[in-house]
Parts: sequence; C-alpha cells; structure tokens
Amino acid sequence: MKNIISVITLLTFLFSVHVYADGGNIPVEGKWGNERVRSFAPERPVISIDGNVLSIYLADALENLAVVIADSNGLVVYQDCISSNGSGYIHTIWLSGQPGCYTFTITHQYGRLTGMFTIEP
Repeated sequence: MKNIISVITLLTFLFSVHVYADGGNIPVEGKWGNERVRSFAPERPVISIDGNVLSIYLADALENLAVVIADSNGLVVYQDCISSNGSGYIHTIWLSGQPGCYTFTITHQYGRLTGMFTIEP
C-alpha cells in the first residue's frame, strides 16, 4: 500500500511541476538538506519565471522559508517569509515588470539556495 501511495505522490509532483513551469525553471545553486540522510529533508523548492511572475513550488510542507529578491544594484525588491501547510503548494510573486537581471535567495533550516533570472522588456 505504501508503494502505491509513493508512486501516486511522485506522479502528482511530476505533473504539477510540468504544469506550472511553463516559463521555465530557474537553475539554483546551494545546499539543501543532509546528503547522507536524504529521507529527512523535504524536497528542495523549485523556482520558475513566466514574464514577471515568479513561482516557488514546495513539494513538501515547509515553515518559515525566507525569500529575498534583489535587482542588479542589490536593492531588495521583494522580501517575505512563506509557509505551506501541505504538499504541492505554489507561492506566486508578482514582480514590478521592470526589465533587468535579478537574484533570489531562499533560506531555510535545511539550506540556502540562490539563483538569477531576467525580466525581458
């Protein structure tokens, strides 16, 4: 029974990631969880951009996920602490739409992830 639930959960996750990531996933760098004890850490967040809408997909429930987005001058344009009560949560961030390069940092007790994205004119 556990195997069937695991397969259904995996398929749901894969389908959800494909559906919401039309704009493209943003490559991230950093460590997430303990690599030796992989089963205790939740899945790392998946970040995607579509136009000026940034989406953070949380496959597992997480609390107190700090998100900071800064422009190319280092000016913070978005900062928040998000939480999800269940799996499959998508947090949407509407950015101003100003063209340019941006960086984001996601920090949690499980690790720190960083990445870059561009908003085209």
